[in-house]
Amino acid sequence: MRPPRIALFGGTFDPVHLGHSSIAQSALEELDLDKVIFIPCRQSPHKEEQSLANEDERLEMLNLATAEFPWAEISEVETCLPPPSYSWMTAECMKEIFSDARMFWLIGEDQWDVIETWSRPHHLADLVEFVVHHRGGHPVPKPGFRAHFIKGDHPASGTAIRNAAPSSLASDWLHPNVERFIRSSGLYGRGD
Repeated sequence: MRPPRIALFGGTFDPVHLGHSSIAQSALEELDLDKVIFIPCRQSPHKEEQSLANEDERLEMLNLATAEFPWAEISEVETCLPPPSYSWMTAECMKEIFSDARMFWLIGEDQWDVIETWSRPHHLADLVEFVVHHRGGHPVPKPGFRAHFIKGDHPASGTAIRNAAPSSLASDWLHPNVERFIRSSGLYGRGD
């Protein structure tokens, strides 16, 4: 019997959008994964600004966005770890929980390009195989890093959603329940 194949998908998810679920679905299908675990980042060491939505709001949006996917889970592991959220620490914790699993880490091509600047990148590479999502670019393998490259073209962008005028929330980029939550909570300057 093969070990479970689990992908860890970290991010600020501020907000989670259909691009995220599209990436997770593509990885699930292309790598025959059993599960994708969404891990909201407590505090990214790569971003200066704080999330606009708080931890509880981001968790609620993730719950709403993934409720219909039996393969999706959400982990609050990074809320228990000291900030900033280092991927190698998260991977170590998840390896303790899923000790028999083949572990993957889902990232975008932009992060793959700078993976060597992450904290302890080679230690992380010992713990996981990377799944690199790209939008038609040409990511290249890196020595010492096991990687799988998947293509996707969903145009959704968290930055664009946050920066859009209140009246023009990108409904085609958000799960309907997430959009309702954003409007009812008044997130990103939007309210009913």
